[in-house]
Amino acid sequence: MKVYFMLDVGGTNIKAGVLSEDGRLWEEGILSFDAKSKGSKEEIFRNFANVFDALAEKLPDRNIQVEGIGMACPGPFDYEQGISLMRGLDKYDSIYGIRIAQELQRYFPSMKNEALFRQGCRFVFLHDVEAFAMGESYFGNGKDCEKVMYLCIGTGAGSAFTRHREILKGGDGTVPSMGWIYNTPFRESIIDDYLSVRGLAALSRKIFGEAKSGQELFRLCKEENEAALAVYREFGTWLREAVTPFLDNFGPDGFVLGGQLSKSFSFYGEQLSAECGRRGIDIYLTQDTSRRALEGLYVGMKM
Repeated sequence: MKVYFMLDVGGTNIKAGVLSEDGRLWEEGILSFDAKSKGSKEEIFRNFANVFDALAEKLPDRNIQVEGIGMACPGPFDYEQGISLMRGLDKYDSIYGIRIAQELQRYFPSMKNEALFRQGCRFVFLHDVEAFAMGESYFGNGKDCEKVMYLCIGTGAGSAFTRHREILKGGDGTVPSMGWIYNTPFRESIIDDYLSVRGLAALSRKIFGEAKSGQELFRLCKEENEAALAVYREFGTWLREAVTPFLDNFGPDGFVLGGQLSKSFSFYGEQLSAECGRRGIDIYLTQDTSRRALEGLYVGMKM
């Protein structure tokens, strides 16, 4: 039997799972690990090795072979060569310029063991939001749509656009360069400073006098706290203003929202829902962003 080890590599956590030859997530589900992204090169790679060890322990049969390894990573990153180009972002600075696949073999010796890893085990690296978009396109909410805009709101505003399940990189005037909206000028800065946990914290500081986490705001909204509801109403205004121009330019029939802040959509999504309704665009909320990213890596592995 052949399987794949897939990792959604974030700055705070790494989510990992084993996928079968036909793309199904194993029953053990998704494991979560501290990313240790601010550590030394050795700490980061030993941590990756520990993740692979944990996945290998989930394999019940010695005859199972790891056919490929996929990693969904934030940018900047050379995805073709598997080289991190992150620097000055408070994460993964110490592995800048290093070929990850080659370096991993130094820290995870059993990767050279043909009994577990197929000779020439393939590595695939994808942008994390593109992996999410591919997972949704083939396994989730986007699979029945012709054109879809994807947005993940968390530490930043990650985006992607697909047509017929193909990632669009822009250049035709309907999609921004690389499909990324995060650096688009917006109000007094760029979209990323508003549609993110940073933006939510700044907004809550303005209304509460102190920054509140998304988790705390969600709890307060459930208790019908008016100040917390006001924070999300304003956040919803930002979301509508930021996203609507891209909906008009691209004209998707589906819009998929993921990321840690998507779980609070019921408190801030009314304005965007109305705009999508007027344009005949269906809105979908992803239940598990990391799972879709792991499935998207599988799609990339098969291409």
